[in-house]
Amino acid sequence: MCNYLSSVVGQERVIDALKKFIESKQIPHAILFTGTRNVGQHFVAKQFLKELLSTKVNEKDFVGHIDKLEEPVIKYVIPLPRGKSEKPDDLPLDKLSSSELDSLKDEINKKIYNHFYEINVENANSIKISSIREIIKNLTINYADLPFRLILIEDAHLMGVESQNALLKSLEEPPDGVVFILITDSQNLLLPTIKSRCWEVPFSPLSDSDIGTILINHFNIDDTLAQKLIPFAEGSIHKVFDLLNYGFDQLLDTSVDILRHAIGRKYNTAIKLFNSNIEKNPKILIQIVLQLMINWLNDAQKIKIGIDEINCVAHKSSLENFNLKFTNVRLDNLIFELTHLSKNIDFNINLNLLMLNIIFSLSAIAKR
Repeated sequence: MCNYLSSVVGQERVIDALKKFIESKQIPHAILFTGTRNVGQHFVAKQFLKELLSTKVNEKDFVGHIDKLEEPVIKYVIPLPRGKSEKPDDLPLDKLSSSELDSLKDEINKKIYNHFYEINVENANSIKISSIREIIKNLTINYADLPFRLILIEDAHLMGVESQNALLKSLEEPPDGVVFILITDSQNLLLPTIKSRCWEVPFSPLSDSDIGTILINHFNIDDTLAQKLIPFAEGSIHKVFDLLNYGFDQLLDTSVDILRHAIGRKYNTAIKLFNSNIEKNPKILIQIVLQLMINWLNDAQKIKIGIDEINCVAHKSSLENFNLKFTNVRLDNLIFELTHLSKNIDFNINLNLLMLNIIFSLSAIAKR
């Protein structure tokens, strides 16, 4: 082996499992990468393909093509928007406008440059049945000079039932040398028949050290900002990516302001502030703001019991003032309530109702 997998940050158990496939020469037709979102799955898939090809082909003939996501060595499938007047028989990109195509190309180029980048194409909510049909057509072409090629499906859970059913036979009996890798953080949305045809390889959350390394090396941010972000990452670049994308410092300050107004029962101010700061992307931003509030309250709890190591360092004085004012408040119950509310976001709860519940839960502090 050429040790392409050794360049992967973290995920030691994943690397061990993939190396065993290679050493045993028993390569599964289909592999399902599960676990925490954006912790290296995309990069691991490409490095695994490089390892497979390195035993058969000259390195210069495949590395650049894989890195650039170029066919036929690698077919990259992602959720796409539906084009104007698009019909099921149309090819995946046929009905997209020139601006949509330019945006898609730009996003994929960003992913090529930084494999931790999260592609964000407007209205790309599903993997089209036409994309699956294109895979099936691709499999009929004989590439005799390629001992291995990869079908890489990102966000595989965004395939509808029809798309998943269309993929089944190809997963079960692909041509020799074709390997499917499906990436998902929501495997419960995949049909049992899809999962049963794949070898599952679960990915773990990243360590703080690994996240720091990735932020500095792949996002070109300095160590100071990296250290501020790490405590809020929860083991995933996905979380940090959102914080960077929407402005971490401003989000934290806003979250604390909303919390302060809610506790002071200034409901209108809290609601207006909440609404104005989540309007860009309500579902994502309400989750971020709520999680930052929970982190702030956890820090208040730490200070109260004499733990100096906190995450919201810039807000230490406000945390200390809060504890002086609310000496006897049981924050663990409030944190539990807010954590429970955060889980409702995934169940398509009305976000306005959720926002009000957050504000009213915070306002009840004075009664505790």
